Amino acid sequence: MSETWISSQLSEAEAFFSTVSREFIEVDMADIPTKMEQTLEQLMILFDVGRMSMIRLTEEGLLEGACSVAKDGIEKPRIHLANPEGIYLKNISAGNVIAVDDMSLNVMTAVEFEYARMEGVIAHLICPVEVRGKIWGAITMSRFHEHDHWQDVFITRITTFAQYLAAIFERYTLWLKTREQQKQLVLLSRHLMENQEVERRALSRELHDNFSQRMALLSIKAGNIVNAIEKDEVEVDDAKKLYLTIQQLAGDMQALSRSLHPAIIEDLGLAAALKAECRRVGKLTLLEIHCLIDPLPQLASALALNLYRILQESLGNVVKHAQATNVFVILEVRNNQLSFQINDDGVGLATDIKDKKGNLGLVSITERTQQFNGRASFDSPAEGGFMVSITIPLEVDFYE
Repeated sequence: MSETWISSQLSEAEAFFSTVSREFIEVDMADIPTKMEQTLEQLMILFDVGRMSMIRLTEEGLLEGACSVAKDGIEKPRIHLANPEGIYLKNISAGNVIAVDDMSLNVMTAVEFEYARMEGVIAHLICPVEVRGKIWGAITMSRFHEHDHWQDVFITRITTFAQYLAAIFERYTLWLKTREQQKQLVLLSRHLMENQEVERRALSRELHDNFSQRMALLSIKAGNIVNAIEKDEVEVDDAKKLYLTIQQLAGDMQALSRSLHPAIIEDLGLAAALKAECRRVGKLTLLEIHCLIDPLPQLASALALNLYRILQESLGNVVKHAQATNVFVILEVRNNQLSFQINDDGVGLATDIKDKKGNLGLVSITERTQQFNGRASFDSPAEGGFMVSITIPLEVDFYE
């Protein structure tokens, strides 16, 4: 390829870059992937290559395709390279340009060659791309016909253009995440209101059907004893029975009060409250609950209460659904991060966890976790059991 052709192509590329930059400003966020594909198709023609791809490094340090185009008759590469020993991944992670003018050279493993569909490629170029000072991924291109040499000035221009596209793609990714978070917030808010109504109805029924009826009966019994005292016909056994009934009612009302607001957290701390709840559930069921709780810092009361509620919700699910024998409750703080797990050895879930979130109160657990910038995950292994995992970064505001 002559210097004149290269100079002409670069001048055309500069004009194209200016035009595309203006067009991206006007594009709706939802249309970014389509516009990126159209842009790569135009670049592919401009730089006379057979196919072109934008690939990015994932948070796990692997490679995945962001956008890929190819001329008619040429297959797009499969880009989801999970081989940590692969040449692609190593060089892109290190920020190394790979400019291959002769594909007969041993520049990639046989597995990579086949997976990336490199058959027929005579020249290949990989330009790592940085966004905000970190390796974002790379732009790659392949030629299937006459090729002389990948010029340095060409590599510089295409890398600059790719950095712009990568930044656009990151804006699009952030927009997707924000939109999904907004949807989740709407759902969580709706579930929260529904849960509040359910709790209020349950409390109303408990007060009416249980305590109101018992108080009415207690009033009648007390009236009978008063009448008997006036007639000097009182029976000691009747007075003892009334006393025991009052004691039982007081105990039940105390239990209801604890369920509405567990004072034990304020009196003895979160660790003691969690252990007490495990003992309470263990006595009422056949479950063996193993409580493994590290010494804890003094957490904010709101966080401590939500962790207590998460335990209650999780143990309630185990009792109702799991058919488990053992439950392991693990709470620890490492590197200023709180980890809370409730795992059982029950039957697990036969269906997708996503389909059961609402029914199992997992939405409530998720919502309580997200209030503190945490993450809740749920897993049901094929061999059985169910795992609730809560991770919360302990920021300054989360300490008492």
